[in-house]
Amino acid sequence: MNVTILPLLGALHLRFPSYNAVSVRDAVAAFRPDAVAATGLEPDFRADPDWQDTPEIVLPHTVVPWARARNLPVYGVHQPSPDPTAARDFQRYLNEYGKGQQIFGELNALLRPLQALLGEGLSLERIQNEVLPIVREHQHRREALLEDGPGTDWLHERAVTMAERIAALPHERVAVLASIDHIPFLEEALATRVELEPPPHPEPSEEARERSLLDLAFRVDVPEPGNVIARLRDMTSPEARYHEANLLLANGHAAEALETLEMASRGDFSRPYYLPGYLLSRLGQLRDLMGERDGALRAYRGVRALDWVPPEALAVAEEGLEHPFGVDTPTS
Repeated sequence: MNVTILPLLGALHLRFPSYNAVSVRDAVAAFRPDAVAATGLEPDFRADPDWQDTPEIVLPHTVVPWARARNLPVYGVHQPSPDPTAARDFQRYLNEYGKGQQIFGELNALLRPLQALLGEGLSLERIQNEVLPIVREHQHRREALLEDGPGTDWLHERAVTMAERIAALPHERVAVLASIDHIPFLEEALATRVELEPPPHPEPSEEARERSLLDLAFRVDVPEPGNVIARLRDMTSPEARYHEANLLLANGHAAEALETLEMASRGDFSRPYYLPGYLLSRLGQLRDLMGERDGALRAYRGVRALDWVPPEALAVAEEGLEHPFGVDTPTS
């Protein structure tokens, strides 16, 4: 079996123009896999739409839809912690002693360079050459000091289990999407079981460049919003309209924002996975601002009717059903 491992860094992909959700998908596609495996997904992840709430946003955003469209199987291989609070409790207990404080001081110092790195727009190459060595050194030193157990959240043991699941897959070429914390021990465990190949580094596609602009617009508080709005208007996707409306609203153009979002809501806005909930909840807010309470309620109820909604969007809809957006809640 030939395997390549692509690192995932959660929501940070929104801030990595050179390694965003589309870039990751393009690298997977360039490997030409027979199947995809993900360490951030449970083996039975398909049974519950809430799998889309995974912190590894690349999976529901681009990789899983891409694989499904091509009838490529996607395997969740995650092995959860036997006690999710154990590492935190262990550290709190050990920190009560001078030796414990010394150990965690040393481990925290190893991670300090990572804090600055993750604030930069990293590429796949930089993640491999600069981020992973820091993570690898930290994990090996932590295991040397604490052994693999509650202090390490049994990470080594769990990574071996995930590697065994990958190696047992009935495919010749498997692209593994692995959370950055899983990679050091996962790589070591796979090296004796499969043929590891470096991940491809394809040239940025036009869609990847567009994704970078959409990710920038997602932040709303952007430099030169007028320029960003103008660039979004060159794009035809409903997500571009959603971000355009958000920027218009943030810069005092609520009526124009509503017009933009009403137009987007009349088409197919089912992708990406988070867009239906975000778009409808924002549409409800904009209708409320324009005094269209009945229309706002329809939008908020539409959020509730979706099979899956980002928790933030659902919270907005629930609040909007109780109180019109932009109107102060009466106090007793």
